[in-house]
Amino acid sequence: MAEPVIAALMIIPSLIIGGAIGIIELIFVHADEAGMGWIMHGLHAIPATIFFTFISMNISWTLSFFNLPFTKNIMVILGIRAVVAIIAMLKISAAAAIAGRVGEKFVHTFIIGVLIFVAPYAWPFIATFLPKSLK
Repeated sequence: MAEPVIAALMIIPSLIIGGAIGIIELIFVHADEAGMGWIMHGLHAIPATIFFTFISMNISWTLSFFNLPFTKNIMVILGIRAVVAIIAMLKISAAAAIAGRVGEKFVHTFIIGVLIFVAPYAWPFIATFLPKSLK
């Protein structure tokens, strides 16, 4: 008989994938806001991206504390992840707008949101390429 899967707190994976997504966002910021103080916007974006990735990757772990029937529904988990990704996209769009700059292109913002959404599902594939100490 198969063992039940227990959700685990994912700290190191969140840092690794969040850092990688943050670097991608930094590249996008440089392409979209070159010559406009992009480095300050980009450096502040990396911790925010790690934060949103941490939330996205630990939704199942958080919901495991609540013994409610709807918390085990995959559609609820996907919905919460989608909301987290949309909030991350709004944060990315608003950060440059508040500073009075042109901002990132919608396509770049959408790519970052999708990467945050799929991060928990991409981790098992990415982890196979990493040393055991980082898993």
